Amino acid sequence: MNTGPSIPTLPEGIAPEDVSRQVLPCLLDIGEAMIIAGGDVGLVEKLLRRVGYAYGAAKMNVLVITASIIITMTMPDGLEHTQTRRVEAAVETDFHKLEKLFRLCRTCTRAPLAPRILKERFAAIKAEPSSRAALYAGGVLGAASFAIFFGGSWVDAAMSALFAVFVCFLMERLRPLIANTIVFNFIASLVSGVLIAVASRLVLAMSPGMVTIGVIMLLIPGIPMTNAIRDMINGDTISGIMRFVESLLWATSLALGFMVAMWLFGISQPSVISNASPTVQIVSALPATLGFALFFNVRRQLLAPATLGGVLTEGLYLLLYLSGSWDGAFIPMLIAAGFAAVYAEVLSHYLTMPTSVFFIIAVIPLVPGRGLYYTMQSAVQQNWEACAQFGGNTVEFALGIAIGIIIVWSFVQTRRNVKAYRQRRSAPGA
Repeated sequence: MNTGPSIPTLPEGIAPEDVSRQVLPCLLDIGEAMIIAGGDVGLVEKLLRRVGYAYGAAKMNVLVITASIIITMTMPDGLEHTQTRRVEAAVETDFHKLEKLFRLCRTCTRAPLAPRILKERFAAIKAEPSSRAALYAGGVLGAASFAIFFGGSWVDAAMSALFAVFVCFLMERLRPLIANTIVFNFIASLVSGVLIAVASRLVLAMSPGMVTIGVIMLLIPGIPMTNAIRDMINGDTISGIMRFVESLLWATSLALGFMVAMWLFGISQPSVISNASPTVQIVSALPATLGFALFFNVRRQLLAPATLGGVLTEGLYLLLYLSGSWDGAFIPMLIAAGFAAVYAEVLSHYLTMPTSVFFIIAVIPLVPGRGLYYTMQSAVQQNWEACAQFGGNTVEFALGIAIGIIIVWSFVQTRRNVKAYRQRRSAPGA
């Protein structure tokens, strides 16, 4: 149950009408920007609730799903103010912007800013452009490294890097013009697939399948799908179902685009998944993780710890999986994801950062993006046996990651609740 201060008071110099007319709309703006930047719904709800209490609300009811935000703010005089916001823009993960919005909210919880200053600081954060250099460098490094990670050659890595530049160009120039992610994914995969097919006729040593998988890792919604399962397990059912369905539709549009391109040029797609050796996987996990840290615009000072988390997580997973102590990948995946969650919680605590900045990067080598793509490709081809096999593996991976997260985060939340309860019991007059 959400409860506010026992005796709510407005910050000095801020009138009730300022809160309802200026602060409440700004909270919706901040929440929308955080979702677009890659913030999870739990984080957004918690921060908006705390900021509302800091501005003197007697009660805050906040509901956040991926497509909408609803806030009801009850003031000390008993009046309730409700506003909603439809989140229409496509998610463009930008962890640097998410970090700045996170810090703005924390600043307001400690010392509420005047409404005018709050709006000005938010506008400055929103207007700050993402790093073009980081986008292209991260895309090139991530695509090339994952081509090696999944068993491709150095030629495949070089070609993946080349086509990653084109995909990043589309994300920078075309995506702002196409709000519908399904349409954008289909166009991007179709054009990229045509270029890959043409290149395969000119570069005979190139494997179209490996290049496709390297490039598609920049677009495949493996992380949203994993987060969807986590949300459903964690009780955010509406948000989880919406995100899960969106992930399937996005992956289907990618599969359709590449399939059409390959069909036009008579190139067959791979029917089995192959991996590089464990040594190659652990080595290539480092540049792959670093690439996605850049791709998601992680602040420069945080690149090293974020990348280290990905390498350690992948190394732990391979160690457990190859030990042969468990049947299948579920338990190794769960333990590795749990380690990533602990790693992210520790860093976020000491560095005062959103946990997702470190956790998402740490699990990048684990996310079942490739399996999700093959699942939807098999479904489109009506190869139901392969679809069931790939789908089962994908769900196994996603469930392992999601449950590993839930176990760790449930323990952390319980610990925080116990600490808060003890503080209330020990407070004067309790």
